[in-house]
Amino acid sequence: MNLPDPINSLTFVLFTFIALESASAADGSQPRVNPFELPPGIYSQENAPKEQPQNLKLQAIYNFKDKDIATISGKNFITGDFAFGKRVTSISKNQVILDAGGKEEILILEKAGFRIRKHNKQ
Repeated sequence: MNLPDPINSLTFVLFTFIALESASAADGSQPRVNPFELPPGIYSQENAPKEQPQNLKLQAIYNFKDKDIATISGKNFITGDFAFGKRVTSISKNQVILDAGGKEEILILEKAGFRIRKHNKQ
């Protein structure tokens, strides 16, 4: 029966520990005091930060290559995309319907008034 040499086993454990510590130091993370503590930016369901209210604005709806595209707060989305954490479920002529975890939100396209000026060629 071949049993590992205790000095070799101890050396292996020591080198493994040193390698893990140097890898941790290389990425700039500090070791956690509590091993059950979540890393920064990760929250449990009970301690999740409250969602900030978003003021989403539907700015445009257009069709390109038979796909309806909605511009919401400066970004373009198609049906099925996630717009600011909410799924775009429907895009129609003047409104977009978003699903926020079972809660429906409707964005309506407001008509923007603008003037068209015609310049006569001289």
